[in-house]
Amino acid sequence: MATFKYIPDKFEIKYMKVINAKTIPETRIALHEMLKSVINLYDEMYANLVKQPVPTYDNLRGTYEELWCNYRNKVIVSAEAKDKSYVYHAALGAQGFLDEMTKYRGTKKFDLMQYFNADDLTSFKEDFLRVMDKYLEEYHKVGRKVERYGSIEQLYNHYMKV
Repeated sequence: MATFKYIPDKFEIKYMKVINAKTIPETRIALHEMLKSVINLYDEMYANLVKQPVPTYDNLRGTYEELWCNYRNKVIVSAEAKDKSYVYHAALGAQGFLDEMTKYRGTKKFDLMQYFNADDLTSFKEDFLRVMDKYLEEYHKVGRKVERYGSIEQLYNHYMKV
């Protein structure tokens, strides 16, 4: 262990608890504690050693529109239809997208899934829309405006460079 530059806190003690565990529940608990310490070390190293991205006008281009197009209507329609599994599926997708934006574009961290409640989809829909508004603030911070089109023809012409 002395050859490693970074090791989790009390790693040897936690490792020995795994080795000395007498029952499956003891092993599970010891492994969970050891895994938590490894994850904490990773998070600490990532925060301190990896250059964190910063949102810019260019790197946020199209991300709000993507959030809108890929998730907004799915959440609204499925919540109003009381389709718990589809709301959950859309929420997970949106959370993954938001996490990617934080990791690769430097946006603020959004924890959308904290609001998910299968028994109250209407509240989740409202919270999702609030998170979208907060993400839009990220756009505004870098001076970006949402690209809007008055017709499908305008959208087509823009993207097809007609």
